[in-house]
Amino acid sequence: MARPEILVADDAHVVATWGRTFIQIWRGSPSASRSGRVNELASAFVSASPVPATSLWIVEAKSPSPDDATRKNLAAFSRDLVGQMKLSVIVAEGGGFRGALVRAVGAALTTILPHRSRFKFVDDVTTAAELLGPHLVAGSGGPEELIRVAADVRSKIVSC
Repeated sequence: MARPEILVADDAHVVATWGRTFIQIWRGSPSASRSGRVNELASAFVSASPVPATSLWIVEAKSPSPDDATRKNLAAFSRDLVGQMKLSVIVAEGGGFRGALVRAVGAALTTILPHRSRFKFVDDVTTAAELLGPHLVAGSGGPEELIRVAADVRSKIVSC
C-alpha cells in the first residue's frame, strides 16, 4: 500500500491519511485552531469517497488536556464526522490516570452526542490496529502495516 500522506505536521501534532484511514497524533497542546483544522481536513477526507473511512486518533501521554474551545471542536469531530465512519479508535497512551482522563473526555463526547458508528478507546496502537484491521482497505497489509504507518506518521511530529 502507498505511504501515508502527511497533511499537517508541527511540534504539537501530525495529521495524515493512509488508504481510507484518517490518522491524528497529538503530542502537544490540542488548541482550538489546530483541532479546527483537523476537522476541516477530516471532513474533506470523509466526503472524498463513497467508501466509509476509519479514524486512528493517538493522544500521547504528555499531551495536555484540551481547553473549552478545543473540546467544542472535538465534539464537532465526534458529532459530524465519526457518525460517517465505520470505526474511530482513540489510543490513550500513558495508562493509569492519564489514560482514564482521555477516556473520560471521549466518553463524555460519545455519551452526549448521537453516533451511527462506534468509538473505541484503547491503551496501545497494537490493539487499535487489530480493531481497525477488518475495516482497512483490501491489500493494505492489515494491522501490521497500520502499526508501521502509525510509527512513521508519529516520527513526523516536529521536535522542539
